[in-house]
Amino acid sequence: MIRREKSAGFTLIEILIAMLVLSIVMFIGSLSFSTFSERWQKDMGHFTQEVANAKNLVLLQKALNGISNYIVKNDKDESVYFFRGNDKYLMFVTNNPVFNTNDRALIRLSVTVLADGKQQLRYEEAPFELSPLLRLTSLPKGNYSQILLTDDDIRFNFYGWEDQKQRAAFFEGEPMSPKWMREYFGEKTGMLPYAINITWGSNEPIIFPLLNDNGYQMLYTREKREDA
Repeated sequence: MIRREKSAGFTLIEILIAMLVLSIVMFIGSLSFSTFSERWQKDMGHFTQEVANAKNLVLLQKALNGISNYIVKNDKDESVYFFRGNDKYLMFVTNNPVFNTNDRALIRLSVTVLADGKQQLRYEEAPFELSPLLRLTSLPKGNYSQILLTDDDIRFNFYGWEDQKQRAAFFEGEPMSPKWMREYFGEKTGMLPYAINITWGSNEPIIFPLLNDNGYQMLYTREKREDA
Protein backbone atom coordinates (compact mmCIF):
# COMPACT_ATOMS: atom_id res chain seq x y z
CA MET A 1 0.00 0.00 0.00
CA ILE A 2 1.40 3.35 -1.12
CA ARG A 3 1.29 6.16 1.46
CA ARG A 4 0.76 9.72 0.16
CA GLU A 5 2.32 12.64 2.07
CA LYS A 6 0.10 15.62 2.85
CA SER A 7 1.24 18.66 0.76
CA ALA A 8 2.43 21.71 2.82
CA GLY A 9 0.76 25.13 2.17
CA PHE A 10 -1.79 27.71 3.30
CA THR A 11 -5.47 27.67 2.90
CA LEU A 12 -7.28 30.58 1.31
CA ILE A 13 -8.69 31.62 4.70
CA GLU A 14 -5.21 31.70 6.25
CA ILE A 15 -3.92 33.86 3.41
CA LEU A 16 -6.84 36.26 3.73
CA ILE A 17 -6.32 36.55 7.51
CA ALA A 18 -2.59 37.21 7.00
CA MET A 19 -3.34 39.91 4.41
CA LEU A 20 -5.86 41.54 6.76
CA VAL A 21 -3.35 41.62 9.63
CA LEU A 22 -0.66 43.03 7.33
CA SER A 23 -3.06 45.71 6.08
CA ILE A 24 -3.90 46.72 9.66
CA VAL A 25 -0.21 46.94 10.56
CA MET A 26 0.53 49.04 7.45
CA PHE A 27 -2.45 51.32 8.19
CA ILE A 28 -1.34 51.88 11.78
CA GLY A 29 2.25 52.50 10.65
CA SER A 30 1.16 54.95 7.96
CA LEU A 31 -1.13 56.81 10.39
CA SER A 32 1.64 57.01 13.01
CA PHE A 33 4.14 58.29 10.45
CA SER A 34 1.65 60.87 9.17
CA THR A 35 0.97 62.10 12.73
CA PHE A 36 4.69 62.21 13.50
CA SER A 37 5.42 64.04 10.23
CA GLU A 38 2.74 66.67 10.91
CA ARG A 39 4.00 67.15 14.47
CA TRP A 40 7.59 67.38 13.20
CA GLN A 41 6.69 69.98 10.57
CA LYS A 42 4.73 71.99 13.15
CA ASP A 43 7.59 71.86 15.67
CA MET A 44 10.15 72.74 12.99
CA GLY A 45 8.03 75.66 11.82
CA HIS A 46 7.72 76.91 15.40
CA PHE A 47 11.45 76.46 15.94
CA THR A 48 12.27 78.31 12.71
CA GLN A 49 9.98 81.18 13.74
CA GLU A 50 11.59 81.35 17.18
CA VAL A 51 15.05 81.52 15.59
CA ALA A 52 13.91 84.31 13.25
CA ASN A 53 12.40 86.23 16.18
CA ALA A 54 15.61 85.87 18.19
CA LYS A 55 17.69 87.12 15.26
CA ASN A 56 15.41 90.13 14.77
CA LEU A 57 15.52 90.96 18.48
CA VAL A 58 19.32 90.95 18.33
CA LEU A 59 19.13 93.49 15.49
CA LEU A 60 16.70 95.56 17.54
CA GLN A 61 19.03 95.41 20.53
CA LYS A 62 21.83 96.74 18.33
CA ALA A 63 19.72 99.76 17.38
CA LEU A 64 18.56 100.36 20.96
CA ASN A 65 22.12 100.13 22.31
CA GLY A 66 23.04 102.97 19.98
CA ILE A 67 20.26 105.36 21.02
CA SER A 68 21.59 108.90 20.72
CA ASN A 69 21.11 111.87 23.05
CA TYR A 70 19.64 113.70 20.09
CA ILE A 71 18.34 117.26 20.40
CA VAL A 72 15.78 118.83 18.05
CA LYS A 73 13.73 122.03 17.95
CA ASN A 74 10.05 121.95 18.91
CA ASP A 75 7.29 124.25 17.57
CA LYS A 76 8.37 126.92 20.10
CA ASP A 77 11.95 126.77 18.78
CA GLU A 78 13.13 125.22 22.06
CA SER A 79 15.79 122.49 22.23
CA VAL A 80 14.26 119.19 23.41
CA TYR A 81 15.22 115.54 23.59
CA PHE A 82 13.96 113.38 20.74
CA PHE A 83 12.39 110.19 22.09
CA ARG A 84 8.73 109.28 21.67
CA GLY A 85 6.97 106.13 22.70
CA ASN A 86 3.81 104.54 24.02
CA ASP A 87 2.66 100.92 24.31
CA LYS A 88 2.22 100.55 20.52
CA TYR A 89 4.95 102.66 18.91
CA LEU A 90 8.44 104.00 19.53
CA MET A 91 10.62 106.60 17.77
CA PHE A 92 14.25 107.41 18.52
CA VAL A 93 17.58 108.30 16.91
CA THR A 94 20.32 105.66 16.87
CA ASN A 95 24.00 105.59 16.00
CA ASN A 96 23.66 101.87 15.13
CA PRO A 97 20.98 101.52 12.45
CA VAL A 98 20.34 98.04 11.02
CA PHE A 99 20.39 98.79 7.27
CA ASN A 100 22.45 101.93 6.66
CA THR A 101 25.49 101.72 8.94
CA ASN A 102 27.26 104.82 7.56
CA ASP A 103 25.31 107.38 9.58
CA ARG A 104 22.78 107.74 12.37
CA ALA A 105 19.12 107.27 11.56
CA LEU A 106 15.60 107.86 12.79
CA ILE A 107 13.97 104.58 13.87
CA ARG A 108 10.24 103.92 14.01
CA LEU A 109 8.86 100.81 15.72
CA SER A 110 5.12 100.37 15.27
CA VAL A 111 2.58 97.66 16.11
CA THR A 112 -0.14 96.93 13.57
CA VAL A 113 -3.09 94.54 13.82
CA LEU A 114 -3.62 91.95 11.05
CA ALA A 115 -6.94 90.64 9.75
CA ASP A 116 -6.66 87.45 11.83
CA GLY A 117 -6.10 89.42 15.04
CA LYS A 118 -2.36 88.82 15.19
CA GLN A 119 -0.05 91.79 15.63
CA GLN A 120 3.14 92.71 13.80
CA LEU A 121 6.09 94.74 15.03
CA ARG A 122 7.49 96.76 12.12
CA TYR A 123 10.93 98.37 12.03
CA GLU A 124 11.42 101.46 9.82
CA GLU A 125 14.68 103.32 9.31
CA ALA A 126 15.29 106.81 7.88
CA PRO A 127 19.04 107.51 7.39
CA PHE A 128 20.14 111.07 8.13
CA GLU A 129 22.45 111.18 5.11
CA LEU A 130 19.29 111.35 3.01
CA SER A 131 17.14 113.53 5.27
CA PRO A 132 18.42 114.75 8.67
CA LEU A 133 16.07 115.29 11.60
CA LEU A 134 16.07 118.92 12.75
CA ARG A 135 12.57 119.63 14.08
CA LEU A 136 9.77 117.69 15.75
CA THR A 137 7.33 119.00 13.16
CA SER A 138 9.32 117.58 10.24
CA LEU A 139 10.12 113.87 10.62
CA PRO A 140 11.82 112.13 7.67
CA LYS A 141 10.08 109.15 6.10
CA GLY A 142 11.52 105.66 6.40
CA ASN A 143 13.57 104.26 3.52
CA TYR A 144 13.98 100.73 4.90
CA SER A 145 11.41 98.48 6.54
CA GLN A 146 11.28 95.01 8.09
CA ILE A 147 8.84 92.92 10.14
CA LEU A 148 10.56 91.93 13.39
CA LEU A 149 7.84 89.95 15.12
CA THR A 150 4.35 88.52 14.57
CA ASP A 151 2.44 87.47 17.68
CA ASP A 152 -0.34 88.45 20.10
CA ASP A 153 -0.54 91.68 22.12
CA ILE A 154 2.87 93.22 21.34
CA ARG A 155 3.54 96.18 23.65
CA PHE A 156 6.25 98.49 25.01
CA ASN A 157 6.95 99.86 28.48
CA PHE A 158 9.50 102.46 29.58
CA TYR A 159 11.46 102.74 32.80
CA GLY A 160 12.51 106.23 33.85
CA TRP A 161 11.58 109.53 35.46
CA GLU A 162 8.40 111.46 34.79
CA ASP A 163 10.31 114.74 34.67
CA GLN A 164 13.60 116.43 35.51
CA LYS A 165 12.34 117.67 38.90
CA GLN A 166 11.87 114.12 40.15
CA ARG A 167 15.30 113.12 38.93
CA ALA A 168 16.93 116.19 40.49
CA ALA A 169 15.13 115.48 43.78
CA PHE A 170 16.48 111.92 43.76
CA PHE A 171 20.06 113.14 43.31
CA GLU A 172 19.50 115.55 46.16
CA GLY A 173 18.63 112.66 48.49
CA GLU A 174 14.84 112.63 48.46
CA PRO A 175 13.13 109.18 48.58
CA MET A 176 12.07 109.02 44.95
CA SER A 177 12.72 106.43 42.25
CA PRO A 178 12.02 105.92 38.54
CA LYS A 179 9.08 103.72 37.50
CA TRP A 180 7.65 101.77 34.57
CA MET A 181 5.38 103.81 32.29
CA ARG A 182 3.24 103.05 29.24
CA GLU A 183 4.35 106.21 27.43
CA TYR A 184 7.50 108.30 27.42
CA PHE A 185 8.19 111.55 25.54
CA GLY A 186 11.63 113.13 25.65
CA GLU A 187 10.34 116.63 24.98
CA LYS A 188 8.34 116.38 28.25
CA THR A 189 10.73 114.47 30.50
CA GLY A 190 13.89 116.19 29.23
CA MET A 191 15.84 112.91 29.18
CA LEU A 192 15.94 109.35 27.88
CA PRO A 193 14.44 106.41 29.79
CA TYR A 194 16.74 104.02 31.61
CA ALA A 195 15.27 100.94 29.92
CA ILE A 196 12.66 99.72 27.44
CA ASN A 197 10.85 96.40 27.59
CA ILE A 198 8.98 94.56 24.85
CA THR A 199 6.31 92.00 25.69
CA TRP A 200 4.19 89.81 23.45
CA GLY A 201 1.69 87.02 24.07
CA SER A 202 2.31 85.33 27.42
CA ASN A 203 6.10 85.74 27.22
CA GLU A 204 8.09 87.41 29.95
CA PRO A 205 9.18 90.98 29.04
CA ILE A 206 12.54 91.40 27.32
CA ILE A 207 14.29 94.39 28.91
CA PHE A 208 16.75 96.54 26.93
CA PRO A 209 18.82 98.83 29.19
CA LEU A 210 19.80 102.16 27.60
CA LEU A 211 23.00 104.10 28.06
CA ASN A 212 22.83 106.95 30.57
CA ASP A 213 22.16 110.34 29.03
CA ASN A 214 23.27 113.84 29.95
CA GLY A 215 19.79 115.13 30.74
CA TYR A 216 20.77 116.17 34.26
CA GLN A 217 23.61 118.29 32.87
CA MET A 218 21.15 119.87 30.40
CA LEU A 219 18.88 120.84 33.31
CA TYR A 220 21.83 122.35 35.20
CA THR A 221 22.90 124.32 32.11
CA ARG A 222 19.35 125.61 31.54
CA GLU A 223 19.07 126.74 35.17
CA LYS A 224 22.41 128.57 34.95
CA ARG A 225 21.31 130.26 31.72
CA GLU A 226 18.02 131.40 33.23
CA ASP A 227 19.73 132.69 36.39
CA ALA A 228 22.27 134.74 34.42
